[in-house]
Amino acid sequence: MNISESLKIAVKCIKANWMRSLLTMLGIIIGISSVIMIIGAGTGVRDYIVGLIEDMGSNAVMVSVDTTSATDSDYITLDDVENIKNKVSGVDRCSPILMGFGNATIDKTATEATVMMIGVNSDVQFALTDTCEYGRFFTDEEYEANSPIAVIGSNSADTAFGYRDVTNESITVSSSGKSMKIKICGVANIDSLASSLGGSSSMSSLFSSSSDQIIIALFVPCTTLTQITGSDAQLSSVFVIAEDGYDYDAVGNAAVNYLKSAHGNYSSSMYTAQNMATYVEIVDIIMSVLTAFIACVGAISLIVGGIGVMNIMLVSVTERTREIGIRKSLGAKTRVITMQFLTESVILCLIGGVIGVAIGVGGAFAACSIIDISPNITWWLILLALLFSSGVGLFFGIYPARKAAQMSPIDALRSE
Repeated sequence: MNISESLKIAVKCIKANWMRSLLTMLGIIIGISSVIMIIGAGTGVRDYIVGLIEDMGSNAVMVSVDTTSATDSDYITLDDVENIKNKVSGVDRCSPILMGFGNATIDKTATEATVMMIGVNSDVQFALTDTCEYGRFFTDEEYEANSPIAVIGSNSADTAFGYRDVTNESITVSSSGKSMKIKICGVANIDSLASSLGGSSSMSSLFSSSSDQIIIALFVPCTTLTQITGSDAQLSSVFVIAEDGYDYDAVGNAAVNYLKSAHGNYSSSMYTAQNMATYVEIVDIIMSVLTAFIACVGAISLIVGGIGVMNIMLVSVTERTREIGIRKSLGAKTRVITMQFLTESVILCLIGGVIGVAIGVGGAFAACSIIDISPNITWWLILLALLFSSGVGLFFGIYPARKAAQMSPIDALRSE
């Protein structure tokens, strides 16, 4: 008997008992679908979080103030930013980070929106992963002149204007009773960064929600932002970019030491430096280990499913005892009988694996759509799942197949 005949007989037997076969496959289907969904969604979440950190500047160090215990004199000033850039050894660039919120009117369409403004200087562009998609970043001269100019997020441009290249368009921003007409000089991928820097779960959820409320993210000169909001430039964090060849951790610590000296606050926890590249590695490792652990827990159901397959195959051997006896009496060899039952077991698990992959892929996309991210499902993951399901069928089908093959033809023919 060749392989094609074994396949035909196996498919025929599965069809003859399709309900029992389907119930047998359930363990395999649940196991494969849960593993695919967990790994696909988990990897997608990991990529999303890592992407957020990289957007914040994987080549930068964020120096922050402990806002829970800081007084007004402890906050970083714009003078500190310049001194860190010019006086701290190893620092190439330094940008303030000042948050501001307000209302905006799209001048072209008179559309109302909520605006999230991040006050920075031109150095921040060197901490971003991508450059401006359209237009340009504002210059040092525009920063010093308090120019009413801004870089808008790519998604914000699509939402507010209906198209992306909105350079030279204008937005009227109002906050704390003051208003200013802002000209857009560039479009960049800063929406995720704005959401993560907001420090507010409500603002973060607004950026990821599907509500009708329009949210705009803007990078504006820090000096301009203070004019719009009427507040002082008390900074809780700054981006520090090291010169080539310098260790980022050492540069961050040097910036922290400068702030302690400048503000006369030598508290060990008042100022902290966070290397964003290190955070990328840490998040990557944590999410990978967590995803692998949960996937292993989900894979336990595959073992349960494999035991179910072995049980049903043993039942099948018992039901087909006379058939086995007749075939052996007609000259069927032991390996032929073994191959026949192994083929049936593998096909049973492989069909369950295919169904499980389809459900798992659909489940991953459905789960990720809730939080508006994309799952990461690769071809090797699907191939590995199918190979694993086939392996389960092969492993748990060996015992029933050998039991059938070693059956005495005389005893088999005598059975009722």
